[in-house]
Amino acid sequence: MDNKPSLSQYFSSSEVPPASQFFDEIGSSPSDMIQSIYLGENEVNTTTTTNLFSQNVTTALTQQKMPQEMTFANVLPTVSGSTAVPAASLPDPSTFFDTIGPEPQIGTSKSGMATPAILTEAMDGLSIKNQAVDIEADRRRDAWIPTEEAKKTLLKAQSSPKGSFFPEREVLTMPGLVLEEELGDALQEVAVKYLGVSTAGSRGVVRADHVSRDEAGLRELLRTGYLRAAVNLTATLLAAAGQGVGRMHRPTKHTPRSLQLWLTRFAIMVRIKLHEPLLKEAEPFGDLSKPDMFYQFYPDTYENRTGSMAPFSLRLLIAELPGHVGKPEEAMDRLYTMLDVIQKMLSNLQQGKTEDGTGTITSEQDKVESIRLWTGRQTRVLHSIVNCAIALKDYRLASKILVSLQKQASSPAQKRALSSALCRLWLLAGHVKAAMVHLEDAREQRHHLCPTPDVREYVDLGLIDIAHGKYQEAANNFARAADQEPTNIMVANNLSVCLLYMGRLKEAISVLQKAINSDPERGLNEKLLINLCTLYELESSKTNEKKLNLLRMLCKHKSDTIPNVLECLKLG
Repeated sequence: MDNKPSLSQYFSSSEVPPASQFFDEIGSSPSDMIQSIYLGENEVNTTTTTNLFSQNVTTALTQQKMPQEMTFANVLPTVSGSTAVPAASLPDPSTFFDTIGPEPQIGTSKSGMATPAILTEAMDGLSIKNQAVDIEADRRRDAWIPTEEAKKTLLKAQSSPKGSFFPEREVLTMPGLVLEEELGDALQEVAVKYLGVSTAGSRGVVRADHVSRDEAGLRELLRTGYLRAAVNLTATLLAAAGQGVGRMHRPTKHTPRSLQLWLTRFAIMVRIKLHEPLLKEAEPFGDLSKPDMFYQFYPDTYENRTGSMAPFSLRLLIAELPGHVGKPEEAMDRLYTMLDVIQKMLSNLQQGKTEDGTGTITSEQDKVESIRLWTGRQTRVLHSIVNCAIALKDYRLASKILVSLQKQASSPAQKRALSSALCRLWLLAGHVKAAMVHLEDAREQRHHLCPTPDVREYVDLGLIDIAHGKYQEAANNFARAADQEPTNIMVANNLSVCLLYMGRLKEAISVLQKAINSDPERGLNEKLLINLCTLYELESSKTNEKKLNLLRMLCKHKSDTIPNVLECLKLG
């Protein structure tokens, strides 16, 4: 398909052409839409609710590409934790990047989505002082049921006299780095090429050697958005742990710290779309089921501690990886395997046993907290399965899962969010009547929360209008949403597209320019930049200076968080 914007194609026909004829893919997938509407009471991630219709209904923002083009940005874990301390006093895995993203609490105001700013926001949580050791909390957080083969090796490790256990290579996880050269600052390279050395030189560039070579330095790089420098620093730290370049397929000892470093590295690589090296580096971990991923494998070091040293979020991220490269079927298989283990653990908890079934829980509070945690984690996995189902266009499966979660929802906010998600799901499938039914359900639940429509409802109404080809009504609804949240980039994008469909090109451009100028930090993201540059090209063939002005703004306001600057600005 020729994706070059074509003014004649747009204005020469009475029929509305597919959005793909003048809008390039902006990195937002239908799965983004479902996840953003669904994970919390408030719309934290407001840049991903745009790709909503099948090809037989006009697409609002994102062109429908082949399945392998589906992006899974929404499932990127975010670096955060509640128990981080300086590297000098790290006694256990809870002290460094304990989780990638907060544990799920359905109905909270935080989203588990991967917005460009989420790595920065999450890193701030790592400065919280270490809390007292809680054996029960450690057990429930680290719980996982090893495979039968792994159990045999773990039993052997625990029963062998000290210093006499020598495992076979087949039971070992042997990772190593694939990227041999340091990553450069991508934005700086583009700035030098298009703006010159003198202009680019005024932009401060941060490298891994500008910060301390420890977890504190890594936190600082992520906080300031220098993601490629952060990847370089993880390489240094992993090499110090004996898992650097050339170490793949060589025996190595794992620690909670090293696995948290891998988790952080993989999360960043997903964010900046380094998929090929990421897949190679993740391959040795398999499904994290080998015995050396468990504390029991190291009885001399961890005494009676049990459970998985690999964080739950690392399991989830690795399970989802195939979805990032156009293999949602494989990702779904991995996710269902995870789901099976989680359901077994929940069954054990309901019977008063520990998660792995080997012990008994004596405290009712411990049982309640464990069920809460693992029910939340089960929901996270179900979110990802919904994403895979959407990528496979299996809308019935996605709907079935969302409806089942809706039945379990305990508050109007949760039920309303799920109804809204179902509305957008059926719009994506082209079933407008079903979408309207769920919109009414969401509206009823909203009355329990606030008396008047909010941003979410206006967006849903606008998307329904687009599905009916009522672009003026849709623009009015998006404008109402913008009045409530002037810095909402998703709303600005949708409003701009509606104006474009009505032939009001200059107004469409003005909306996106205003979004950038009013909040450059938020407005200068991949999706909005690609849309704006496409509109520039629709307006005139002489767009280079306008694109270079956007590049100057990027140099002034952004660090190194955009995966492909040339693609966003449509340069070269």
